[in-house]
Amino acid sequence: MRGKRFKFIYFSTSRSEVKEISLGIDKLAIGFLLAVAVVIAVTGIFLQLSTNFFQNVELSRLTRKNTELANMLSVMEHRVVDIEKKVLLVEKQDNDLRVFADLPKIDNDTRQLGVGGIDEKTFSSFAYSNDEKLEQAFKIKSLLSNLSQRMDLAYNSRQEIKDAYTKLNNDLAHMPSINPVPTGRIKSRFGYRTDPFTQKRRFHDGLDIAAARGTEIYAPASGRVESVRQRYSPGQGYGRYIVIDHGNGIKTRYAHLKNCLVKPGETVSRYALVATVGTSGRSTGPHLHYEVIVNGQPVNPLKYVFD
Repeated sequence: MRGKRFKFIYFSTSRSEVKEISLGIDKLAIGFLLAVAVVIAVTGIFLQLSTNFFQNVELSRLTRKNTELANMLSVMEHRVVDIEKKVLLVEKQDNDLRVFADLPKIDNDTRQLGVGGIDEKTFSSFAYSNDEKLEQAFKIKSLLSNLSQRMDLAYNSRQEIKDAYTKLNNDLAHMPSINPVPTGRIKSRFGYRTDPFTQKRRFHDGLDIAAARGTEIYAPASGRVESVRQRYSPGQGYGRYIVIDHGNGIKTRYAHLKNCLVKPGETVSRYALVATVGTSGRSTGPHLHYEVIVNGQPVNPLKYVFD
């Protein structure tokens, strides 16, 4: 086998010349191996170049995405900081409203209490990553959690303020704060005075407001008519009178009336027409005897008249 040779004959169609090559088996084997080696080498170089090309393309894509992510995180962080400034303003306004509603302020420690952040398990897995963008992302997450908790507290506070304001507004609506006879003149005040009938010193538990007979009398606050007295003994007691219950232990009485224009159980609002000035009962002339009663005790009505 070693002595055998292979002869290769080749010729050109354009010429009649014929050539031949004679190769031994050893040279043929070496040539074949060299050809295989060249093919392998070329294939390896091609694969390496292809791999480097695609790696560079992927690296370029990741670098671009990384830059976009960094820019996005930077914009988000600035927006979160702007939102925090607005939250601080909301919190300040919230405390101002709480003062107006007669509620205690919420201190900063309370507003920050219970703020969520990065849990230790999650943070520990990235603690040594040295990834600035990851750290920035967790910072934004912590800020958002902080703002969410504070806004929830501010929302609950606003509901509390609303409830307190509603109650305050209701209390004010039921507070007897106007003169029931705006055109009248106070001729006798609350406290000790000389009784016009006996000329003795006696405690007067209301205001006597002089006005012409038939002058209109208005409810000084919202309330419910508790009682109406139509029948009376001439020259005795309050004569015709009305009592209105305004709630919160406050009642008002209107005595010596000419006409009672409301009925027991009727609901009235401030400035509602309830009666007219008269001189019924124990009276020296047309006037309104007006009382404010708090928890069963008469008090000075002038303390409740604001206009």
